Amino acid sequence: MKYVILLLKFVIFSALVLVRSGEWSLRWLYQDSKYRESVDYYIDTIAGIAIFLMLLDFIQFFTTWWYRRRKKLQSADNFVIGVGHIYSLLLAVGLIIGILSLFRIDVRALLTSISIIFAGIAILTKDYISNMINGMIMTFSGELSINDNIRIGQQRGKIVDITLQNIHLLNDDDDMIYIPNNVVLNSEVINYTRRAVKRTSIDFEIDLKHLKTVEELERILTESLIPFQDVIKPDSYYLRVAEVKKDCVALKFQYILKHPNKDLERQIRRRAIRRVVEIISEREKFVDNIPNLPDMPGHAVI
Repeated sequence: MKYVILLLKFVIFSALVLVRSGEWSLRWLYQDSKYRESVDYYIDTIAGIAIFLMLLDFIQFFTTWWYRRRKKLQSADNFVIGVGHIYSLLLAVGLIIGILSLFRIDVRALLTSISIIFAGIAILTKDYISNMINGMIMTFSGELSINDNIRIGQQRGKIVDITLQNIHLLNDDDDMIYIPNNVVLNSEVINYTRRAVKRTSIDFEIDLKHLKTVEELERILTESLIPFQDVIKPDSYYLRVAEVKKDCVALKFQYILKHPNKDLERQIRRRAIRRVVEIISEREKFVDNIPNLPDMPGHAVI
């Protein structure tokens, strides 16, 4: 169906080119009209706008088609998204210039006469323009791509879209987070998908009084994930101490899935975190049930 539409567009495009070049004339429809010159002008202008827009559409279509065929892609990647962004910008510029031409406004003279206003608009929209430029940089750099699992500041999730203004991030709670491109380029970004080993990490902190040994906690968490042992590599469990603070320890419980699966990651993360909560609750009850001992020689005060 899309090829039929493409063929129809090409036929219309060819007809518009013939009209614009004068090979085909429609003057017989209005040759006796006193508005003939105005009609000629509007026909040429509209034909020129349509030719530009359709030519732009052809360039975008064949560029992305050639690229997809060469890379054997089934879905859009950064290059395809970037071409779409350029197409949108050129389309907007072409429509603005076309509308001004319909009103017989000289674009060059207009830009010259209101250059001060445009300078003010540029200052007011500098953040918007900066976001657009940064979006183009990220799109073509290839550092971040659709479906990458990343962390930006405190936000972690999967990239579902990269626009000229924001990165759309879907977190583990299925919340859609929109992060401006300026923030992304000015922040430290961790791309978990680009790691050589696709290790999943669960970050948490635990009070020192609830932690006997790291080895024991690692064993407990590993045992809690026995229901998922068929999808996790057996020797990939690892509880790493990320940071030792005054009253708590920041830990990372890591493992490697045999096959990446977002739903499984969510289930495993939920089970591991709940097990940590159970451990803390059990230790709290144990501490609360210890009777207060008198401060006497030979007795330690807890």
